[in-house]
Amino acid sequence: MADDKDPTEGKAAKGHGPGGSGADKPRKPHIVRHSVLLAVSGVFLVTSGVATYLAFGPLSGLVDAFTTGMEVTYSDGASAVTTDECEDVAAQVEAESIVLLRNEGSTLPLSKDDTKVNVFGWASTDWLGGGSGSGGVKSVDTDLIKSLNDYGIETNTELTGMYEKFAGGRAYTSSLNSYPAQSSRLYEPSITDESCYSSRILSDAKDFSDTAVVVIARQTGESNDMPKTQYKMTKAAGSDADVVEDVTRTSLELSTEEEALLTYVGANYDKVVVVLNTGNTMAVGQVETIPGIDAVVDVGLTGQDAASAIPGVLWGDTSPSGRTTDTWDYDMSTNPSWVTSGEDGVGTYTNADGLYPADGTSNGNLGDASATYDQVSYVDYSEGIYVGYKWYETADAEGYWDTTSNAHGTGYDAVVQYPFGYGLSYTTFDWEVLDAPTSLDPDGTLSFTVRVTNVGDVAGADVVELYSTPPYTRGGIERSSVELAGHARTPTLDPGASCEVTITVDPYDLAAYDCYDADGDGFAGYELEAGDYAFSLRRDAHTPDDSAGSTTTLSLASTHHYEVDPTTGEAVTNRFTGDDAADGVASDGAGQGVTYLSRADFAGTFPQAPTGRDIPDDVAALNRYTAADADAAIDEGDQDVTTGAQNGLEVEKDGKVTSLGLQLGADYDDPAWDSLLDELTTDEMEGLFTRAYATTTSLPSVGKEETHEADGPAQIGSFSSAGTGTGFPSPSTLAKSWDVDLARKVGRTIGSQALSLGYSGWYAPTANLHRSPLDGRSFEYYSEDSLLTGEMCGSVVAGSADSGVYCYIKHFINDDGEAGIYRDGIYTWETEQALRETYLEPFRIAVERYGATGIMSSYNRIGAVWAGGSEALITDVLRGEWGFDGAVITDFSDHPEYMNGDQSLRAGGSLWMTMTGGLTCETGSNTYKQHLREATHQVLYMYLNARVTNQSFVSSSVDNARWERPTIAKGTSWARIAIVGLDVTFALLSATWIRSIARDRRLRRGEGASRRG
Repeated sequence: MADDKDPTEGKAAKGHGPGGSGADKPRKPHIVRHSVLLAVSGVFLVTSGVATYLAFGPLSGLVDAFTTGMEVTYSDGASAVTTDECEDVAAQVEAESIVLLRNEGSTLPLSKDDTKVNVFGWASTDWLGGGSGSGGVKSVDTDLIKSLNDYGIETNTELTGMYEKFAGGRAYTSSLNSYPAQSSRLYEPSITDESCYSSRILSDAKDFSDTAVVVIARQTGESNDMPKTQYKMTKAAGSDADVVEDVTRTSLELSTEEEALLTYVGANYDKVVVVLNTGNTMAVGQVETIPGIDAVVDVGLTGQDAASAIPGVLWGDTSPSGRTTDTWDYDMSTNPSWVTSGEDGVGTYTNADGLYPADGTSNGNLGDASATYDQVSYVDYSEGIYVGYKWYETADAEGYWDTTSNAHGTGYDAVVQYPFGYGLSYTTFDWEVLDAPTSLDPDGTLSFTVRVTNVGDVAGADVVELYSTPPYTRGGIERSSVELAGHARTPTLDPGASCEVTITVDPYDLAAYDCYDADGDGFAGYELEAGDYAFSLRRDAHTPDDSAGSTTTLSLASTHHYEVDPTTGEAVTNRFTGDDAADGVASDGAGQGVTYLSRADFAGTFPQAPTGRDIPDDVAALNRYTAADADAAIDEGDQDVTTGAQNGLEVEKDGKVTSLGLQLGADYDDPAWDSLLDELTTDEMEGLFTRAYATTTSLPSVGKEETHEADGPAQIGSFSSAGTGTGFPSPSTLAKSWDVDLARKVGRTIGSQALSLGYSGWYAPTANLHRSPLDGRSFEYYSEDSLLTGEMCGSVVAGSADSGVYCYIKHFINDDGEAGIYRDGIYTWETEQALRETYLEPFRIAVERYGATGIMSSYNRIGAVWAGGSEALITDVLRGEWGFDGAVITDFSDHPEYMNGDQSLRAGGSLWMTMTGGLTCETGSNTYKQHLREATHQVLYMYLNARVTNQSFVSSSVDNARWERPTIAKGTSWARIAIVGLDVTFALLSATWIRSIARDRRLRRGEGASRRG
């Protein structure tokens, strides 16, 4: 019978015949070997499956962004911006932005004979080029000591070696991976600690030089606000157990060790210069009360190599011309935002257990895998419009400081150390008003022409500041006593030389937003109230120029209402107030007992620390977006969309934009858009929307290539990207130049470098404000003023567009602090007046005046609704009132159940930055399809408009030809090739395993048959 046949019969291998070669030995099943093969195949199966999913699934664009090089080809007339050119621009930024805060006895500039200096302060050995997080720089290649040595200045290496032995670096350099008490840790040995400052070291230092430079630094970063307590390391090579907590001082004050060091050097050195290496303001009143402290310079955060510019300022090659962009106070608790910022300024909803994020959501930015959010948080912007100098100057105008007296002075002088817009120089400038307006036309412009003359002895540049003082009625619309109306920076002027600068003011910028109809005229919106408007040239926000004609007063006979936006002609109305709130909950937290600071009673309305409160039912109902919300958004009147049409239209071919692409990039409303969008498939559009981290996916139907995008406001690609550009001084440093032309140059230079690295988009710059000195991301933001921030940010955006790179301006809106450690999902409450005049204004300026086409939404909520899912914010204000046609991308959605893609899309968003999220709500309605189609339209327009802008810039001048955007094409994906190889290997292993298992089964059947026989 066939079943009785020996399965090994006739199967003996050659060479296994008689003579002991085992010819008659039967073959046996290899169960162990084949089990191992099975296990190995299983590992390959899992690995191959995961890798294939990453490379070809929803995350394919992300994988490409970090593994696939882009092929960059320049035309004959264009060239890549070189590293040397970037470093030159970065050094120019630093040189223009250094602020001379104090200069007793004209100690600075130092003499060329001063060729040796002692550099004191541990921070001199761990110089800060940037903050931590997405706005940081990857490395500091030139610190202060190297810059001094390169300049020809000998520094005390014995002193430096002692500091390096004390601590080789900060134990926690990433604020995204630590608690505030760790990332903000201060390092400084006590001057009385003889294990560090031995008598020999101190004696040698005095013999080495009679000049001392003392470095004070503060590290800050994303996800952590600065604490109101100091955490210090004062022991050499100490561990976490040696950290000293000083509850009497905040992290932005001098520590007792720093104060003692300043006291020592002040008493023992002829010349003492304090160098502040920080992106935040500090309380440094001791530099005025400690004898012997001669000069103080704020150099900011210097980037990768731009510290090289510092010696030129200290030794007088360049006169300092930077100006403060924040108010420096002696006591930060005088700031009304103080009690509602930082970790202890965050309130807790006491009845919100189970609501997001106090539902087990991980707080992944603390370096603690087990950390979860332990509360549902809120923050009240209860200072209203009185942010920064608008508070300090208005409080002074109201006599709020009249009874204040201390070692620094009386009244305002006892409170403010350095006003907004303050900065000293080595020379002196006279101003003469040559032309000023004689009337105020609400629909016109105001123009002031000023002649600036250098009447000093050395060359230098100046900043002319113009402020307005609007009329104010007690109990009426809240108004600041002074507001920055415009500014201009001069070129470098030789002694005796002059130049003319013109400052143009848009009256719409002067309007107050009367959301509550506080003046009782029946109108809610922007208005210029009747009365006198004084325009004064000032040396800073507090100091009017004393020359004749420096103040101009213009009268407005009747109140003017701006019913429409003057730029777009679109209606402007309440979107966040009372019954007009588009999301059903007013942004001012009505009914929650929030008191807002009012000029009518500063003392009675000064903000108080939060004590916790119940979350209202209507607020809790909007805690997360649901499928029911998506269903409720369906408009049965929406038409179906055409997909997959074969119209033969392309916006790009072989990496080059087509004539149709340029046509569409120039006009969002061009009729040809419909035919183009009809060609797209639903899969393409959904892929574009949901795979938006570090990339925009390709759209083969219309020829759009995949693009790579990078983070890094100060250094393209500095945060989680493969290619990295030059590290520039931080935006907070750049702003101190008050130079919008330089800001545009920075944007153009970084943009061109981005293209050379294969990036087409840039997650930058930032338009949030320095609401509080505690903000961990102050170094990423420009200033405390809306106008200055909007102009600097907008100029960077415009410069980047010149080079052909689009920007996503961060973070829309109210991400003006990290809420201690509670930024994710925090409820932010403010009046619509503060929201519009203060926080939205920089974004409006960037959009309407500088052509921004990309916006990034924020982590927090505006009122009760996540900012990235706020229809009132994105559709009504941004797209409606301001006419924004570009793309809105979410910030990184690490918790997509909160930063929900469905919600963002339906609110007017364009791109969802997530790696793990997927759409969970309905995708069948025409409303959904219309939103998806429009989101794709917005992204394509942003992408193409950058090409149009670049071509326009290049064609405007022969000198601009070098800025022509290169051709960027996707390179070879070695990762995908490797994964395909892995898949083939798995297939071969699987085939071998299956064959072996089948053979084993035949052998086992044969053995069984033999036994039965």
